[in-house]
Amino acid sequence: MQPPFRPLASSLDLQGAFAQLARRGFHGDRLDEVLRQLTATTAQTLNIERVSLWGLCDQRQQLECIDLYELSHDRHSNGFTLHARRYPEYFRALSLGEPIIADDALKHPSTQEFLRDHLLMHGISALINSPIHADGELQGVLSIERVGQHSAWTSVQRLFVHAIASLVSLALLQHELLSREEELRDALNLRQALFNGARDAILIADARTGAIIDANPQAEKLFGRGWQDLLGALHGELCRRDDAVELRDLCRQLGSGGEAEVLRSAVVAADGKLIPVEISSQLVQLGQGREIVQGMFRPLDPDPGPGPA
Repeated sequence: MQPPFRPLASSLDLQGAFAQLARRGFHGDRLDEVLRQLTATTAQTLNIERVSLWGLCDQRQQLECIDLYELSHDRHSNGFTLHARRYPEYFRALSLGEPIIADDALKHPSTQEFLRDHLLMHGISALINSPIHADGELQGVLSIERVGQHSAWTSVQRLFVHAIASLVSLALLQHELLSREEELRDALNLRQALFNGARDAILIADARTGAIIDANPQAEKLFGRGWQDLLGALHGELCRRDDAVELRDLCRQLGSGGEAEVLRSAVVAADGKLIPVEISSQLVQLGQGREIVQGMFRPLDPDPGPGPA
């Protein structure tokens, strides 16, 4: 099989090949697709038979193969495992976080443990294992294995493998960021669904000013005002004047360490009608010292007055 890239011979070749690999390596939306592209394209670029990615697991006592690409067969496989109890010297070297560069893998002190059950079995003569870090922690290793006659790795090849390991770290970071963004979107969608679907009327107000910054559909119905009309209004403006409950007073009570008790008041509907309500509130701390108050309003049944004598 002829590689689609000419062999690397200089740092200029390295720069161009790395740029091409970066463009090709991130076409997939799924992380597993991205990593498969990276192993295959690395093998083709270096004209190396075996390129694989391994992830640390089981409290760093095991490496699990995420993807192995074999150039001559143009195939991917995974699921192989390496255990620290069987290869202690290799895992000890890997834990240092430095590349393992074996020009003669059969004699290198960190790789000769693989002699019988890996190196000879697959005809591997030389290898480079470059650590993969994410969030400052060792996460796994990128393995480049030459099959056939062994020879010393060139400085360009070493640098290229290190660059690819960095590219894998970048892919992991991007995947993590996308996952967090998706989780955040899900949390926001859930919050919005609960907010909009609540049976009680809910107002969100700035704790410092008392100005309304959000309202759910039940609040629009209770106050007889549209969402846009509620925004910017002060909480006191929406309650009966002689019995107004100011959100700022509730904030001071919450901020002092106590819990705001459930209060009874009356809200003024758009037609001027007074509607008895039960009000409860919750102080929420946001970033940079900002605070908001969530006020929940539950309409009360009107007092029926004294019964018949």
